[in-house]
Amino acid sequence: MSEPQQPRVDPIQGPIKHVYDGIEEADNELPRWWLFTFYGAIVFGILYWFGYHQFEVGTMPREAYALALEAQSAGEPASDELLLALASDPGSVSGGQALFLTHCSVCHGDQAQGNIGPNLTDAYWLHGQTPLEMHAVMRDGVGDSGMPAWGPSLGESAIRKLVAYVLSIRNTNVAGKEPQGVDHEGVAPDGSRPDREPDPEADSDPETDSDPDPDPDPDPDPDPDPDPDPDPDLGDG
Repeated sequence: MSEPQQPRVDPIQGPIKHVYDGIEEADNELPRWWLFTFYGAIVFGILYWFGYHQFEVGTMPREAYALALEAQSAGEPASDELLLALASDPGSVSGGQALFLTHCSVCHGDQAQGNIGPNLTDAYWLHGQTPLEMHAVMRDGVGDSGMPAWGPSLGESAIRKLVAYVLSIRNTNVAGKEPQGVDHEGVAPDGSRPDREPDPEADSDPETDSDPDPDPDPDPDPDPDPDPDPDPDLGDG
């Protein structure tokens, strides 16, 4: 870098202070409004960090959103849209994970990989695929499979958080119990479709099931008159 002996004054940049490899650099003062904005952003960042992260005097936007979403969901019935919204909320998912580890990990594993109960991280489900169907299973249970009804003991808010957590880990495919049930298209892990009724026409044999004609050449007149009456005008011969 070389310093010019007599700085050139650029009509736009002003006096040229440095020249490096043919590149000229001026040294103009920044506008005061820009400096106020810059330093104000630094002060705001410091106050925000200590206020929200260190001393927690305010509610973080994510936590405020979770509280608003929970308050909104408390007054309306469960739906697929509401449960999917909760599944995208980190607060609901983390709350559901804590409930899952306390109440569900004994049967489904601490990573939902399956134990006594099925693996909840693959694409196959035994009792419904939609968020609302999952909600019904967790709330009401499935008596013949050993799945208890958690609704009476945990309450609606906890059930929704559990559904949010299970939805968030769906299709993560944690190694564990073999897949059970069917996927969203009704296809089992072996490629079959248990919910589809067998087609009787596909199993029938056209040669044996066809109705043969017992009389290929039926008589159009089953009782013809062998001796019709003679013409009365001819008389007796």
